Amino acid sequence: MPLRYLTPFVFLTLLLIGVWFGGAWTFLAAAAIPLGLASFDAAFGEDEERSVRAASGPGARWLPRIYILFQLAVNGWAAALVARSGTSFVETVGLILSAGLTTGVFGFLAAHELIHSRNPRERALGLTFLASVFYMHFRIAHVHGHHRRAATPDDPATARLGEGLYAFLARTLAGQFREAWIFETQRVRRKGRAVISAGNRMVAYLVIEAALLIAVAVVSWRALAFLAAVAVMAVVLLEGFNYVAHYGLCRRPGSDGRMEPIGPQHSWNSVRRMNNAALFNMGRHSDHHRRLTRSYERLEPVDGAAQLPAGYAAALLTAVVPPLWRRIMDPRVAAAGTLRERREINSP
Repeated sequence: MPLRYLTPFVFLTLLLIGVWFGGAWTFLAAAAIPLGLASFDAAFGEDEERSVRAASGPGARWLPRIYILFQLAVNGWAAALVARSGTSFVETVGLILSAGLTTGVFGFLAAHELIHSRNPRERALGLTFLASVFYMHFRIAHVHGHHRRAATPDDPATARLGEGLYAFLARTLAGQFREAWIFETQRVRRKGRAVISAGNRMVAYLVIEAALLIAVAVVSWRALAFLAAVAVMAVVLLEGFNYVAHYGLCRRPGSDGRMEPIGPQHSWNSVRRMNNAALFNMGRHSDHHRRLTRSYERLEPVDGAAQLPAGYAAALLTAVVPPLWRRIMDPRVAAAGTLRERREINSP
C-alpha cells in the first residue's frame, strides 16, 4: 500500500488541530485544502504509472473505511464544540468551513468508493456517511442512474456544454433526487409492493435522515445548524466534482437510437500525482466508469481519455467563475471531439 493514499488523513488532521486549539486554528484545514491541492498538483507533476501490483492489498482497502470513521468522529466532536455556549461565532465559521471541505472532498470520495463495493458492510458504512450529510439517495442516483446514463442529456449529473456551475447545481440536486425516487418506485412496483413501504429504500432513507435531524435537534439546535451547514457545503462540493467530471462530453446515438457505450473519451481525467493521491484516484475516472467495482488503488490511466489541464481541485476552483471555466474548457471539449473523429477515420 503506497503511503500516498494517506494524504487525506493529513488534511483531516488539520481539522482535528482546529477543533483542539480553537480560535483562528479552526480555519487551518479550510485554507490548506484548496491551496495545498492546487499548488502541490503543479509542484509534483504527472504520474502515468500503470502498474497496480504495488498498490493493491487489504491495507489500501481499509483506508476509505478508516477515513470515514475518523471524519464522522471529528465532525461529531466539532458539533459538540459548536453546541457549547463559549464557542465564538468566528470559531463556528472556521469549523463549518474546515469540516465542510474535508467532508465534501475526502469524505464523499471515500464514501463513493464504498457504495460501489460488493461488500455489504462497506456499502453500509458508505451509506452511514451519506446519512450524516442527509444525502442517502445519492447511492441510488449514482449507481443506478449516473453510471448508466453518464455523458448523455438524460443524466442530471452530467454538465452540458456551456452550462455554468450554479445552473448545474440547481438542475442536478433536484434531478438526482427525482431520478432516485423514480428508480426505486419502479423497483418496488415490479416486486408487487406498495410505493410507500419499508421495501422502498427512498422511504427508508428519508425516515433515517428525519430521525437523525430530530435526534440532533433534541440535543442541540446549534449542533444541528452546524451539521446542516457542513452537509450543504459537502454536497455542493461533491456535485462540483460531478460538474467537472463529464462537462460537455456527450455519447452519440447509434443507428438503432441507443447511446453508444461509455468510453474513455466521455470522462475528464487527471494524471496529476497529488490529485490522485489525495482523491482516491478520482483522476482515473474513465477506468472507474469502465470497471465500476474495481478498487480505487487499482485504477489505471486509459488510452484516449479526455484530460483536464490540471487536477480536479484546480478545475473546481476555476469552475466557480463560469466565464473563465468556459474559456478554458469549451475549446478542450471541441478538441476532444475533433481528436475522436480523427481516430475514427484512421481506425481500420
